[in-house]
Amino acid sequence: MVSYTRQSEWIDRRGLFLWVAFYAGGLGGGLYLVSLFFNNLWGMFIGWLIVVAIKGTAHLVFLGRPLRAWRMVRRPHSSWIARGITFVLLFGLFGAIQMAYSYWSPGSGGETVFKVLAGIMAFCVAIYTGFVLNSMKAVPFWNSWLLPVLFILCGILGGFGLSVVISLSGGGINLHDAETGSRWLLVANAVVIFIYLWTAAHRDETGRKSVAQQLHGEMTGMFWGGIVLLGIVIPAVIALVSVFTGEATSALLLTGVACEIAGGLALRYCVLKAGAYKPLVAKPATVSQAPA
Repeated sequence: MVSYTRQSEWIDRRGLFLWVAFYAGGLGGGLYLVSLFFNNLWGMFIGWLIVVAIKGTAHLVFLGRPLRAWRMVRRPHSSWIARGITFVLLFGLFGAIQMAYSYWSPGSGGETVFKVLAGIMAFCVAIYTGFVLNSMKAVPFWNSWLLPVLFILCGILGGFGLSVVISLSGGGINLHDAETGSRWLLVANAVVIFIYLWTAAHRDETGRKSVAQQLHGEMTGMFWGGIVLLGIVIPAVIALVSVFTGEATSALLLTGVACEIAGGLALRYCVLKAGAYKPLVAKPATVSQAPA
C-alpha cells in the first residue's frame, strides 16, 4: 500500500492466457482488416480463425468459468472486458456471413454490407484491449490514450506481416504492397512505442518505475531482445535489404515476419508485466533526530 507493487493477476500463471488472448485479438483483427484492403479471402479466414479459435479460447480459459463468462454479453456497459466478448462474438458472426457471401456471391450487396460490419468489429477486437488497460486508473503505466493506438498499430503490423506470408504462399496478395505496408507500420510502431514510454516515465513515480523495469530492470531481456531487436531492428534491416537490393529472399522475408510476431508478443508481455499499482498511502516522511 505504500510502495511500488507490480500487478500479477493479468500476466502470471493463468494470466498468461490473457497475454495470448490480447495479442491474438490484435493479430487476427489486424490481418482481417489488411485482407479486406487486399480483398483476399484466405487472409480473412485466417484472421477470423485466429480471433475466434485462439483469442476466444484463451480468454475463456483465463476467465475460468466460461458458462458464467458468457453472461457478460448481456451487460456490455459494465466493463471493457464485457464489451470485448461482445465484439468477438459479433465479429465471429459477421465475419462468417461475409466470407460465405464472398465465396458464393462475390460482388453482391450482402457481401458489401457484411464486409463493413465485420471490418468494424475486427477493428474493435484489435483495439479494445488497449481500452481495457487504459481504464485501470490505479495502474499509471496503462493509463494512457496511446495504448489503444499502440495496440491497433501493432495488430495491423502483424496483419501486413502475415499478408507477406500469404503472398509468398501464392495466396493472391501483391508482395510489394504487403512489404510497403509492413515498412510504414514498423516505423509508426517504433515512434509510438518511444512516445508511450517517454510519457509514462514523465507522468509520475510509479510510471517511471514501470519504464525502468523494462529498460534496466528484470524485464531488460524481454524489452531489448524481444521488442527492440526482434520486433524493430531485425525487421528494419530486412526491409532495408529489400529496398536497396530490389528483392529479398523468401527465407529472409519469413524471418522478418517471425521477428515482427515475436516482437508483438514481447510488447504485450512487457506492457502487462510492467503494470504496477500506485501506492494507496503516502510514505511517512523520515524524521532525523539529533543525538541527546
